[in-house]
Amino acid sequence: MRWYLVTMLVIAFLVGILFRATEVTGMRIWNMFGTMGIFLFGLVGSLALSRLQQRSGNKNVEAALKALEPEWVITDWQGQPGAKPDYLLVGPTGVVAVCVDQTAQSTFTWLARPAVQRGRRRAELAAQWVRDQLQDPSGPPVRPMLLLSRRRAVEEYSTGGVVLLNPDQLAEYLRSGDQPVLLETSARFKLTRRLREHSGAHG
Repeated sequence: MRWYLVTMLVIAFLVGILFRATEVTGMRIWNMFGTMGIFLFGLVGSLALSRLQQRSGNKNVEAALKALEPEWVITDWQGQPGAKPDYLLVGPTGVVAVCVDQTAQSTFTWLARPAVQRGRRRAELAAQWVRDQLQDPSGPPVRPMLLLSRRRAVEEYSTGGVVLLNPDQLAEYLRSGDQPVLLETSARFKLTRRLREHSGAHG
């Protein structure tokens, strides 16, 4: 964020100089460059705001996951290659392969819908990757989940077996209902360790 602020201050300073040069020299070409500077200032400001919103969304996701501990064992696989989920959750009722979508609320619906659909597909592939590593059809269920960190999760998105939630809905969803305990505490750590060894990650 500091880089963005410094850049915006520099652009604002230069724009002021350019418009002042127009007044002093009478050469209107400096106005053109000044106008371009204003456009660039807005562009950098927009990028800074988007970056700030992404950070805020990530913090909300991290806080929601942290609230699940120690009942759920969390593995952070963000940025890992392959089809791994962004987060692996292993808890009393099974395994959840969580992918995070950062599509902004301000994104037009016709652009947001395919982006969310791609996120749903990624969550499905991530859940399948986990199942492939476990190689145990009789084992605990593996559920795909997509967390929308910057856009409201609406019912129309929750289709095809992938649960779509906002971070603040995560704990309530996982703890709702009278779901049977499938994995005791020791089994959760054992299964998590096994999946981490398969992935080569130790998050």
